[in-house]
Formats: sequence, C-alpha cells, structure tokens
Amino acid sequence: MNKSFLISLLFIVSFVLVFENDAFARKKKKKVATQSEVTKPTVKETPYQKLFKGKACETVKGLFTIHKTDNKIYFEIPLVLLERELLLGSTISETTNNLFGSVGEKPSDPFAVTFFKVDSTLHLGRVNTLYKTELENVTERLKESTRPAAIFSNKILAYNPDSTAVVMDVTNFFLADNPLFPPFSPYAPITGNGQRTITKMFKKDKSQFAKVKAFEDNASLQTMLTYEVDVRDKQQYYMYKLPFSTVMTYSFILLPEEQMRPRIADPRIGIFYQGYYNIEKEHGLTPLYCARRWRLEPSDEAAFRAGKLVEPKKQIVFYVDNAFPEFWKEYIKEGIEMWQRAFEEIGFKNAIVARDFPKDDPEFDPDNLKYSCVRYSPSPVQNAMGPSWTDPRTGEVLNASVYLYHNMVQLVQNWRFLQTSPADPDVRKTVLDEKTTGECIRYVVSHEIGHCLSLMHNMAASAAIPTDSLRSPSFTQRVGTTYSIMDYARNNYVAQPGDKERGVRLTPPDLGLYDYFTIKWLYTPLLDVKTSRDELPILREWITEKSGDPIYRYGKQQIFSRFDPSSVEEDLGDDPVKSSTYGIKNLKYVLANMNTWVGKDDPDFTFQDNMYNEVIYQYIRYLNNVLANIGGLYLSERYDGDQLPSYSVVPRERQRQSLKFVLNELENMNWLNVTDLQQKMAVRNNISDVLEPMVFKALMYKTAFVALSADKDDSKRPYTPQEFLKDMADHVFAPTRQGRTLTVAQKRMQNALLGSFVMAADIARAGGMGGLTALSNMIEIPEEVKQKSRQTYGVLPMEMLGAYTNMELAMRADASEVMGFDFRVNLNPQVIPTPVDYLYFDMLKQLQSLVKSQLNSGSTDTRQHYRLLLHKLDKALK
Repeated sequence: MNKSFLISLLFIVSFVLVFENDAFARKKKKKVATQSEVTKPTVKETPYQKLFKGKACETVKGLFTIHKTDNKIYFEIPLVLLERELLLGSTISETTNNLFGSVGEKPSDPFAVTFFKVDSTLHLGRVNTLYKTELENVTERLKESTRPAAIFSNKILAYNPDSTAVVMDVTNFFLADNPLFPPFSPYAPITGNGQRTITKMFKKDKSQFAKVKAFEDNASLQTMLTYEVDVRDKQQYYMYKLPFSTVMTYSFILLPEEQMRPRIADPRIGIFYQGYYNIEKEHGLTPLYCARRWRLEPSDEAAFRAGKLVEPKKQIVFYVDNAFPEFWKEYIKEGIEMWQRAFEEIGFKNAIVARDFPKDDPEFDPDNLKYSCVRYSPSPVQNAMGPSWTDPRTGEVLNASVYLYHNMVQLVQNWRFLQTSPADPDVRKTVLDEKTTGECIRYVVSHEIGHCLSLMHNMAASAAIPTDSLRSPSFTQRVGTTYSIMDYARNNYVAQPGDKERGVRLTPPDLGLYDYFTIKWLYTPLLDVKTSRDELPILREWITEKSGDPIYRYGKQQIFSRFDPSSVEEDLGDDPVKSSTYGIKNLKYVLANMNTWVGKDDPDFTFQDNMYNEVIYQYIRYLNNVLANIGGLYLSERYDGDQLPSYSVVPRERQRQSLKFVLNELENMNWLNVTDLQQKMAVRNNISDVLEPMVFKALMYKTAFVALSADKDDSKRPYTPQEFLKDMADHVFAPTRQGRTLTVAQKRMQNALLGSFVMAADIARAGGMGGLTALSNMIEIPEEVKQKSRQTYGVLPMEMLGAYTNMELAMRADASEVMGFDFRVNLNPQVIPTPVDYLYFDMLKQLQSLVKSQLNSGSTDTRQHYRLLLHKLDKALK
C-alpha cells in the first residue's frame, strides 16, 4: 500500500466521521428543538383583547374609558368608581328644526346615577335621593330601603388588562328612543303652548353614535337619533311623517364626595328649592325643603372675617356663546356681571364672571353639564329661559344655562316702543338703535341670570312703589320701576310726555333692594354655625326683621288663579286704577301718533299692524290689573312674629272704584277701533265689540271672589256680592232709570250685561259658577288677537309652569303645611265661598221689572231695544 493511498483513505474516513458526527449533532439539536416546541405553553387572547381585536376603535380616557367601534359604545368602568354617585343628563347639540327644541337646551332634568355590580352583571342605577336622616342607627336601614333602581343592565364583557376596570356594552341604552332622555323640549314652540301634540317613531337604522369625550371628572357621548314625527291638534295635522334628526349629548359628572351643607328654605322668600323626607328622632317623616344655590366659600377665611372682599374658592362662570350677534355680547356680559354688586355686599368679589367660549381649551364643551353657558338660538320664539340643575342630594347648583331665542329682541323692542314712546322721542322708530336694544337685552339677561342664581319671580316688588313716585326723577333714577329685577315690571308706562326731559327713568333697575336681600339670604356664609339647623334662627330673623317693609315682601306668581292684586305680572305701582289710567292715556297717544312717527319706514304697515295688536294686549293687561282688586285678598306667607297678616281684604272703596273704572272703560272703548288705521290693514272686527262680552264674563266670575272677600272682611262694612251686582246693574241701566234715549254703546252694554247675567244663572243652575281656581275671572285675550301675536310660537317660562321633579311630585300630597313652597297662593283650594247662585236670578227679576216700567220711554229705537231685552228676560226666567 503506497503512502499516497493511505493518506487518501485516512482523509475519507475522517470526512465520514466528521460528517456523521455533524449529522448526529444536527439531528440531536433538531430533536431537542422539537421537544421544546411541544412543551412551550400557548399564549391565549384575553376577552378584553378579543373584544376590540381587528376593529377600528376610537378610545377616550378620563372619568371612565369610552370605546366607540362598529356603531357600538363600550364603557370601561374603574372598580373604584362603582357605587360612586354621578349626575347624568342630556343636551340638544344639533337639531333638524329648533321649533322642537333649541341647541344647548336640556329637555329633561338630570338625575343621580351609580354603577354597581352583581355577580357578572353591571347595572346603571338611578339613585333615590328623596330621604334624609342624621340618625346613625337609621342610616343602614335607609340605605337598604332606597337602593338604586336599575335603569340599564348588561353582562360584564371583560376586565381590563390589570383587572382594575370592567367593560359593558351600553349601545342599547343610548342608541334608542329612551324616555329618560326625550329629544324634544317640553316647551317646544311647535306645540303652541300645549295646543298641539308631537308623536314620533324612532328609526334605529338611521341613527348612530357621534363624538365621545372623557375628562378627569366627567365623560360624554353623542348620538344622532332619527325619527319620523307628526304634529297635530284635535282638528288637523301641521306636520305629517316629517323626517327629523337630533344630535343629543349625554353627560356623566362625578358628584362631589364632600357634600355642600344644605340651606333649609323659607316660604317667605322667593327662591327655588328642592324637597326631601326627613327622618328625625323627635318627629315623624316630615317634609324638608332646601334652597338651590351655588357653593360659594371664601378663599381666604381670615380676610373674609375681617370684612375684606375676597374671591370665592370657585367662581360662578357663565360662558357666552360665540354665535351671538357681536354687539349683543357686551350687554350679555354686563347682564351677567351686574350680579357682582350683590355678592360684594356679602363679602365676595368677582363671584360671578362672564367669559367667551374658549377657543383653545380641548376640555371645553358647551353641551357638557360641567359648563354653564348663555346659548343662542336662531328661533322665532320671543322669549328667554334660565333653568338650573342641581346636586339632588343637597341643592348645590352644578350647572345653569340661559337660552336666548333670537326673536327675543323683537319682544323687548316692542315693549320699549309701546310702553315708553309717549315719553321718549328716541324710541319712536321701527328698529331701535344698538345702545337701546343692548340695554333691553341686558335687562333680559340679568333677569334670567337671577333665575340661575336661584331667585324666583317676585310679583309684589313693583306694588311697593307709590304710583306717583314713578313720575319722580329722583325716585326713578334711584329705584327704577320695581324693587326686584325678578318682577315682571318692564318699562315705565306711567311716565307721561315730557317726563323724560325732567329726568324720569323709563326702564327697570339694574338690581333692586329685594335682589340684594335675597342674595344675602342665599349666599352669606355662616361660618360660626355647624349644621343647617343651626343656621335657621339667623336666617329666619333676617326675614322677620323686614316683614313690615313692603320693599321686602315676597309675592308669588299666581299661575292658576288670581286672588292678590298686588302680586300680578306686568303691573306698576301701588294703585292699579291710577297706574292703568296713565297707561291707557299713553296707549291712546301711541295710536294717535304712530303713523307720523314710523309711517315712512313702514310702507306695508307690518310694524303698525303688529303694534296695534300689542296695544290691545297691553290694554287688556291694564284692565285685568284693576279687575284683580274686585274681591281681592292681599296674601303673605308669615311666621310667628311677622308684622303682616296671612291675608287681608282689599278695602271696600278700592273694590268699588275698580268696578267703576272697568265699567267706564266699557263705555269708552271706541278709541281702540282706530278706523283710519284699520283701513290700512286687513279687515278685522271692531275690537271693542269683541271685548265687551269678555269683560262682562270676567265680572260675573268675580261674584264668587267678592263673596269670599266679604266673608273674610272683619270691617263693619264689607263689599258684598249683592252690592257688587247692584253697582254693576245701576251703572249700566242708569240712563234707563232716567228715561233717556240710549246711545248705541249703552244698548250694547245692556245687552252684554244681560247676557252675562243669563249665562251666570245658567252656569249656577248647573252647579259650575262657584269655582275660585280658574283664570276665567280675568279678561281673556280674543282669539283673533292671539293668532296675530307672539303666542303662536310663545314659550311659557319654565318657572311659570311649576315644573316639579318626580320627588317633589311625590311630596305634594304631604306638603299642605308648607304650601308656601308651592307656586300656588297661600289659600286652601277647598275654600267654598258663600253661595251666590240666587243673586243672578234676583238681578234678572229686578231688571225685568225695570225694563217693563220703561218700555215706552226714549226713542223708537230705544223702545225696540227694551222689547228685545224683555223677551230675553222672560225666556231666561221661565
């Protein structure tokens, strides 16, 4: 074997061995890898990952996390948030038609809710805040007796990655026609103050979610809800199967963990309140009413105690909509910050401020309940509203909004022209200048901000002013037309031509003395007392001290009946007869001069036609202000020690004077017909002919009120219903007793009075004339006047409608001892006056005898008139 062969053989053997070792190694390595793969555990997706895998998902984080995907909404609720109380409410953010509700409006009151978990289900519960107690041993049982009611429930779909939060699908709660969140305003102009109804059909397939937002203490989401709506009254459809969409914003706000100390309300002062049942050791279950108010606390208590002005820890901030016409904004801000003066009187500076909508704040959302705003609505409604929303546990105001409908500016210009143009040459024009219009806007805003601060209407404030003082330059410059901006006392219609030049003020005050007093009562911090009960002696004494001063008297707004002539809307002064005499004199001046003032700017008579209609409205107000004296009662809430009685009767002579005034007006209404003006407009009835029977109808209903006041009069000579009816008949039939020939107006009045007596007798025979709660004791607005007026799209102020929360409704039956907190006057609704039915028949018999005795007196036309009257009388007395 040669050497080269051996070398080659060794090389081959080595190569084979190396190859085999390498192959063995690779095989072994592969085997180990396979074993490793078999034993390695598989990582599974969590339910949380699966829930959102492969979906285009928008997620926002804050109070809780919101996920929006595939037109679904998921809430990721932190476990620490479970059973914490939140406020939930809705806002109209966009709308197809603002006659159904305006942008920024909140169609329903928000309510307290909480999330709670039971096993694998998450619930959204509505919190019952109706009960209060300070008894520790009762607290747990009360909690068991008032557990939240589930208003939405769904399975927990997943825990978040660190198991600190749970996820639920809330799609079906919000993407639905949920009765808790109506899409239409309860005061929707399209309903014509309740004359028409809206029916709707929800279209889920055309509805979807929009924006979602979340911040540290609040979260919100939007839905676009689509409906098919009908609007109709009993006779016809106004809209039929109308496509309608609205974007609703739903807001959750975390309620304060440290609750504000409530301030117990008092019926003797005009404030908004909310009610509870209170469980006390010494008493049964008693109603407890707490004031609605903002939480104002001094930022520097030592300085505050030292009498220095300090800012509150948290200001009241109102954001002004950027959609307003530019020149409005200045006056809106002035109307808001005007209230700073009242807060300065109790030690706070800059307590309430106005700001523009911020442009660089990503958290700001005017539709969120967290922000209080003054919102603009491009609407034909001639009105404004100022509602607020509170912590239902304490009454703390958390949000307040003012809605200004654009056509409100038309209303205030009408008022300014109609009520002050006789005395103010500067407003004798179809469109007022910006400064005057701005002053009118400021007045409206300051009034609505008063509501947001929790002040109710005080309709007695203007009646504390002597009528003659309204023509005094020094007095009106100091006081204006009323002692409260919360009264419905508009402009100075008592002022006469030439008064402005003498220095008489023609507009309402900025704020009145009563407004300062109410802010003091509501917001003065009582730092040295520990509980709400401890505050009561101080707060009650403040009111008692003022109880003899008419400036500080609270007069409720009389919604469903009129008893108190000193507490009515649209009146001025303490003497309704004198004030109305001045007012009517001014209306005649307007009609006599209006065409001269505005004719060149009103070629189609649109302005004059509108103002003529407003003249009729205003005239009827003046008559009603006087009419309220007849059978009237002055009513006051009182506590022991107060100087005013609970009620007193309008003096006999004032009642008779008021009746004489109304009857004299009936004889002289022809000035209202204005033939030359009517010839420039569409054909219409003579308004005097329309009003006469309405006035007599209202007078007939006054008989029961006169009977009640006579029964309650402790004087020696009350004004009786017999005298009332006799005075009326004697006035109307005086020329008959004198045997004179009657004028057309006198014959018409006799016909109207006789018809009213017959009507009253027929109603009395049917048992329906004794009611004291109807507004039929007022002169009604003729239908043809209403149809041409703002009432077509009118909105009654929310506070006028006595809108109760469910809790307050639940308390109504047990609230008889504190009727002062009701919007009804302080009068038992079951009061039954002395029967007056027989009086109408007696009057008919007397008139029958009188007419028979005068059948042959006067002219031929007068005698024919008497024969017709006698025929009617004989027929009625059969």
